[in-house]
Formats: sequence, structure tokens, C-alpha cells
Amino acid sequence: MYPQAFLKTFWRLELRPQVFVAMSFDRRYQPRFEDVIAPAIRAVSVDGVQLEPHRVDTSQSGDCILTQIVDGIAHSQLVLADVSSIGKDSVTRDPYRNGNVMYEVGVAVACRAPSEVVLVRDDHDKFLFDTSTIPHMTIDFTNEDAARTALHEELAARLQQRDLFDDARVALAVATLSHEELVNLKDFANAIDDVWALPEAMGLPMRAAIRRLLDKQLLRFVGESKKGKAAYRLTPLGPVVAQGVKSGLRTYTFPAEEEAAGESGEGPEGHAV
Repeated sequence: MYPQAFLKTFWRLELRPQVFVAMSFDRRYQPRFEDVIAPAIRAVSVDGVQLEPHRVDTSQSGDCILTQIVDGIAHSQLVLADVSSIGKDSVTRDPYRNGNVMYEVGVAVACRAPSEVVLVRDDHDKFLFDTSTIPHMTIDFTNEDAARTALHEELAARLQQRDLFDDARVALAVATLSHEELVNLKDFANAIDDVWALPEAMGLPMRAAIRRLLDKQLLRFVGESKKGKAAYRLTPLGPVVAQGVKSGLRTYTFPAEEEAAGESGEGPEGHAV
């Protein structure tokens, strides 16, 4: 399944206690995974839960492995990619990096916030132009103790600076909100842990907005009221978007609104705040 199709249909903002690891599966790289990368990840916890390294087995093929790659990248706390040079071109003698790893890096930077993608390498070769602007760190994997410490500190720091509202998927959800969806979300943002049933007086446009919020995975159906009405609760993505629209949207006043305010004796509200 293509990444775009997966993110539009199967993605949920429900991050698992794991770090997605993209690296060469060549047996020569196994010691660095077992002795440095995996222990550094397991030394980090989120909400008291120890994180685990997650790799996709390359013995799988076709759509299955692509779906698992995108699923792992989308639902892990962080994405860690070892982009070390793995050889030199036989003609140009230029260094090259693992193509599968670079594909996974491309998927990660397309759908995750920059702070959630950690690139590491063990060389000082010229970096690829396409990824040269992505923060990365050089690690000497032969010095295992120092490498584990440095990687653990980097992972912990990335988790602290993570801002879900900067996530590309969250930005997309905010950008596609209708007026009715916006009104509903502002109400829901005041009581994130509550369960709601639709009020009798809710009109058709607002009811349609509820359906769209369900489609966008901002709300989920959780049961029914004693009177048999559908009951809803915000998904994990819902509060992030709800808080964003409650406090982070810019406010505009348009000429028609200013004229209406002048006719009623009210002053203009002003422009972007």
C-alpha cells in the first residue's frame, strides 16, 4: 500500500511504546543494533512505559512489508535511521547509503515532525543533498558505552521537544476543518475526557459535521445514552486539534464585517491577532 493511501485510511494518532528503526539488515550491522541502538532505546520511557526498538523483517515482500513500514513509521514515538555509508561506487568511488533506509527516511520526513526523526551515521562522507538539512549525529559505534549514552540522550531530548501540533498530519486535519466542525471542536476542547450524545436541537449542518469529524478520526463512537442516542468521545488526535483550534488560530475581520459593525454602532474588532 502506498504511504499516502495508508495515512488517509489507516493512520491513527495512537503512538505505540516503540521507536521505529531503519537500518541495514546485513549481519555485519547486527552488533550495533544489539549492543548500542536497542539498549539506548530501552533506556527511554514515555509515561512510565519502556520503549522498544521496532524493525520490519526484510524477509517479507510486496505490499505487506510496505504497509508494515508505513504503519511502524506512523505509529512509533520516534523514527531512528542509521544512514551510514555502506560502500563506494565502483566507477565514481563516491560513497553510497542503503537505499531501503533512505526510502524509509523519505516516508518519515513526509509525515512526521522534524523533531521525531533521528538520523545517525558512523562516517564523515559527504551527506546527501536531499537530507543534508535534516539534523543528524555522527556516532562511533566501536565505542559502545559512549555511543549508547549519546544516542539515549538524543532520543530523550527529541521526546522532550516534540510538539504534536507541528505534525504534518495534525496540520492537515486543522486545514480541512469546516465552520461547523470548528464550532463542535471548540466545544469539545473544554471537556476532553467527556462522552457526548447529540442534543435534540442540533441542526442538520452540525450533525453532518459530526459525521465528518468521525471520518477524520477526531471523534469516535463509544456507545449510546440511556435514551438510545449515539455517544462520542474525542480520539487521541482530537484533543491535539481541538486545543489548536481553540487557542492557535488567527482571527480576521473582513470589510463586510466592519461595515456591519459600523452600522450597529460597534467598533471594528481589528485584523489578525
